Amino acid sequence: MKLSKVKLCRYRSFGDEEQTIDFNDLTALIGNNSSGKTAALSAISKIFSTNQSDRILQRSDFYIDQNTDPDKFEVQELYVEAIFVFDELTEESGKNKYSVPPFFESLIVDQPDGTPYLRIRLEATWEKSNSIEGSIESKIYYITCPEGVEILESDRKTASRHDLDRIRMIYVPAMRDPSKQLKNVSGTMMYQIMNSINWSEITKSNVKDKINELNQEFLKEEGVGIIKSAIHSQWKKYDSDERYTNAELRFNSIDIEGSIKNSEIVFSPSFTGKEYNIDAMGDGLRSLFYISMVDSILDIEDKVRDEIESGTEARLFTSKPPILTIVAVEEPENHIAPHLIGKLVNKLSDIGMKKNSQTIITSHSPTIVKRIQPDDLRYFRLCYDLLCTKVRKITLPSKEKLEDQYKYIKEAVMAYPELYFAKLVILGEGDSEEIVLPKFFDSYDKNIDASGVSIVPLGGRHVNHFWRLLTDLEIPFITLLDLDREREGGGWGRIKYALKQLIANGHSREELLKLSDGSVLTDEKLEKMSDWSVEEIELMNVWIELLEQYNVLFSTPLDLDFLMLEHYGDVYKSIIEDNEGPYIPKKGKIKEIEKSEELCEEYEKKVDDCVQCTLKKCGGDGSTFTENQKQLMVWYNYFFLNRGKPSTHISAISRMSSNELLEVIPPVIKKLLETSESILNISEE
Repeated sequence: MKLSKVKLCRYRSFGDEEQTIDFNDLTALIGNNSSGKTAALSAISKIFSTNQSDRILQRSDFYIDQNTDPDKFEVQELYVEAIFVFDELTEESGKNKYSVPPFFESLIVDQPDGTPYLRIRLEATWEKSNSIEGSIESKIYYITCPEGVEILESDRKTASRHDLDRIRMIYVPAMRDPSKQLKNVSGTMMYQIMNSINWSEITKSNVKDKINELNQEFLKEEGVGIIKSAIHSQWKKYDSDERYTNAELRFNSIDIEGSIKNSEIVFSPSFTGKEYNIDAMGDGLRSLFYISMVDSILDIEDKVRDEIESGTEARLFTSKPPILTIVAVEEPENHIAPHLIGKLVNKLSDIGMKKNSQTIITSHSPTIVKRIQPDDLRYFRLCYDLLCTKVRKITLPSKEKLEDQYKYIKEAVMAYPELYFAKLVILGEGDSEEIVLPKFFDSYDKNIDASGVSIVPLGGRHVNHFWRLLTDLEIPFITLLDLDREREGGGWGRIKYALKQLIANGHSREELLKLSDGSVLTDEKLEKMSDWSVEEIELMNVWIELLEQYNVLFSTPLDLDFLMLEHYGDVYKSIIEDNEGPYIPKKGKIKEIEKSEELCEEYEKKVDDCVQCTLKKCGGDGSTFTENQKQLMVWYNYFFLNRGKPSTHISAISRMSSNELLEVIPPVIKKLLETSESILNISEE
């Protein structure tokens, strides 16, 4: 039995539009602060918490949008529905299904050979009354009709608390006291397990005798006898109730049940030679140990289930453990050292994979998110116009049809989890964008981290999937691509690719492909755009300017590396030592040759060779580039094809002040900064 999904409507930040959260063995709820993650866990607790006070609904649990005056509200309704699937019923096994009997009469199968599922629904109504809080009525039902069908009164069957308690939720809040949580475990889960051990009568008798012997040994001490006598004699002077006449001093419980209550875990031996208890631990270790204890108890309960299913007569435990335990941990990274977070996530994942448990975590930490499979992420976003929560799955390419792209995007979003929490994402080509763009933001008085901007290098691959992902999550983004004019697939090919993907992501084809004469570019002509003449630079610039309106920018004429070299060439050339730099055998260094009034034939040959290397094997001849640009390709080859790009950019940028950077800023970078500022200003309103 596993939790499959939860539907919420009008609960806290969840508005009038029903939101569905799908769950796997391990599910991570992510999003910025106050986006509704805690509310989702609270909603599940309202049905399945073992703490009765957690199940009580308050006026604040009912959603009211910001455009409505709360005082004018007369009545409000909410519902929370949990849907469970029973995959074990599809397994070919002769064992009894421990999870099925309590819910058998309420199971639903809505298609031939379909997997049975269970609907448990909390419905509540708030009405204005004479009390300040108003009156709240709530009821938990089994819903016996299939999903998508109107629920009739006959489809509601009251769910007993006895049955609901077979599903247990362990909720660990973000603001937690690890010591308190551990005591809670030892006082409830651990006690219940130990108390359910099928103790033999001989063991009970022997333990009782040994405890009495131990108490008698304590009382033989003269000082203890004085304390005992004083307590006994003084109490008789205060009260004469026959039930409490004889006040005795005892050091241990008289039976095995009392000893269990006083049991504790100690750590020994240690290098100091003494035992340590849980209170001696730091908060981080306590948090880890708490998860370990939950894991241990779930293992024991799994063995108890096996005993019950196999019909073992001489059982080791007498209790019936919960059918399913939902372990919900808010911000598991709290108190934990960074190098232990990976181990913690792995353990939480292991808990979720047990047949009797599932794990739900919430986080807004990239450190946690990068360790979670994108398929297991659920993105929460607060819709500010109505102040309500929207929940989205992470959109990935089809695993079956586009396996390579699926793997690439999956790895990319795991490598850059910051994009989920960004106010703005800038999709770039590679390492150069990661190094160069933050420097321009700083010079523009816009700190990347403070502004909530994430720069995600994609290598230019599969940008369409990232557009779909970010569009679905409603996260603004700007794309900076390399034009790669005269390179194979570049120029018109890059423009065509961007146009087609914008259309595929829902942009109006008529607006995007509208020509100056009012006609619309046909699909046939769009498909042949990559064959258009690369010499038509002015026409190419028209389309580039059009794409800028859709926040798709191009580093022209080649890439960001060439763009930086073209605008800050002297600075880049200054970073090389005297014994470094491109040169021509027997003619000397290029840096010196370029200063001469007449350029030698060998230099011209060097330039031609570097143009070919820059534009690559199947590229053009450089006819669309100026002579200065061709000469820069000698340096482009030296800096960016034969040396490390990151080290080159870092060395050059570190020599420039903010004023020097902005003085000759490339137009496309200026456009990117201005667009970013506009988007960020809107998001802050």
